[in-house]
This record gives sequence, C-alpha cells and structure tokens, in this order.
Amino acid sequence: MRTLRCGLISVVSAVMAGCSSAVVVESTFPTPLVEPLPVRVGLIFADELYDYIHSEAIPQRSTWTIDLGDANIAMLQPLLESMFMEATMVESVPLSGANLGRLDGVVEPVLEKFEFDIPGERDEFVEVWMQYMITLYQPDGRIVVQWPVSGYGKYETGGRREDAVERAAIVAMREVGATISTKFAEQPDVGYWLEERSNAPAPGQNAAVID
Repeated sequence: MRTLRCGLISVVSAVMAGCSSAVVVESTFPTPLVEPLPVRVGLIFADELYDYIHSEAIPQRSTWTIDLGDANIAMLQPLLESMFMEATMVESVPLSGANLGRLDGVVEPVLEKFEFDIPGERDEFVEVWMQYMITLYQPDGRIVVQWPVSGYGKYETGGRREDAVERAAIVAMREVGATISTKFAEQPDVGYWLEERSNAPAPGQNAAVID
C-alpha cells in the first residue's frame, strides 16, 4: 500500500513538475493516559485509511498532494487500543466465528474531510481542518453511533510551506486524538451501549432464568 501511495505522488509530481508540492505527514503521537473502557472491540481500518492522499490544485499557484496514510495509523491504532480493555483488528461487520461471541462491538474510523489553506503574501500561517467519522457497530453490524470528530491545526510558515502544512496537519490530528480519547464515552449512544454491555452475561454464561 505504501508503495502505491509513493508511486501516485511521484506520478503527480512528474506531471506537474515545477508547480507541485508533495507532503508526507509523519509523526509519533502520544498515547492517552485514560482508563480503558471495560469492553472488547474489533477495529476496522479500511484501505482508504491506510492509503489516504489529499490532492488539490490551487488555481494559478500549484498542485498539492498530501499523504496522510501512515499518520492515520500512527495516531489511531495506539489511541484506540489504549481506550478499551481489548482491541483487535477485524475485517468487517457483522462479526462471525469466535469474534461474534467474544467482542462487544466494532469501531471504524474514516477520514472524511481534509482542507488546508496556504498563505498568500501577507499571511503567515498555514491552516488545516480535518474531520473523521467514528462509527461504533454492534457485533451484528447494526450502527450504535456515527460520531464526527474535527481537528484544527495552525502553523507559522517560517521556512518551506510543505513543512508548515505537515506541522499544521499534525496539530489537527493531535486535537482529533485528544477529543476521541476524552469524549468518546460521553456520547449518549455510547453510554447506552456501555451500560447494555455491562449488563450482558459474560461469554460462555447463560442469563439467569427466573421461575
């Protein structure tokens, strides 16, 4: 997947030689210090998340390609793994086999929107805005909640604009990560789901029968 992304950036750069900018966002992200929620979840990271590239032609200026694929995984995987008692990768919902009885739900993050602004002659800052959609599923594939999470980043252009775009994107992603880690359990539908799972019988146990 990584080779495909690099190839795409190379092709675009070659076509737009002399008037293009390519950015690969790379960073490490802090693991949040949160109490894991007492549930086991599956995680779905679609190919589009791994391979996400934003391409945009700015009229009369340049064409930009911004590769966020590796950064998506670097932020989201350790973040989500730290938020739950157990988190394991799954392919799709509804769950099947052993995962159907073992996991309480499935979380799928999708990067839906990415926007950025390159300063003109008088402006001094690059700005980035992005929005992820966090979907929580029941094991049978029913949607519990779809939660949009936005992040904003701003960085001063003191050198290369490509570097400023990367830094602004990282700031925006860290804001997204902080929001997910601190606000996920506060979503009303997530709270109902957590309560439902806490009252469910443990795997391998049958609910009590009252005569």
